[in-house]
Amino acid sequence: MSDPEPSSPLKIIGSGPVNWVGLLLHRYSTYAAFFGGFTLVILVAVNATSIAGRTLFASPLVGDFELVEMGCAIAISSFLPLCLLKKGNVTVDFFSARFPPKLIHSLEIFTDLIFVVVSATFSMRMTVGIQDFYKYGEETMLLQIPVWIPFIPVLVSFYLLTACAIYSLVSHCLQAPRTG
Repeated sequence: MSDPEPSSPLKIIGSGPVNWVGLLLHRYSTYAAFFGGFTLVILVAVNATSIAGRTLFASPLVGDFELVEMGCAIAISSFLPLCLLKKGNVTVDFFSARFPPKLIHSLEIFTDLIFVVVSATFSMRMTVGIQDFYKYGEETMLLQIPVWIPFIPVLVSFYLLTACAIYSLVSHCLQAPRTG
């Protein structure tokens, strides 16, 4: 991927952020990914404890599946912003590999725009969902954990994902199409 003109205020993420917005988004996305990784470590410990309790004492942890369910949602959403910034999303370029560079650039802008719309929609709808969970006091069945609590890090991750998607869109719009 070629570097943009030196006068460009943004640099495409795949090559690494060089402006303060990109650096800030990359830093927060990295923190979120570490938080997701830590959450997965906790989930492994919960599962191991539950399996050991079931095997050794015929008594698994009560509600272990509820914790795993909530933890997986937190972990997965925590990885999404960094995945977007690192261009880790799956792309299928079987047909588009032979397209002219200007068309490929236009398709990248279009997909970034779709990503912004989808992530912003998810963020807004999850905000409404958290408000409803809080308002109606919905809790998990066994552990009686209020459902809105684990939604908070998920929501933060989705707003961060939206910011990263906007940054990626603006970066692609300001970047000149590759030649050759």
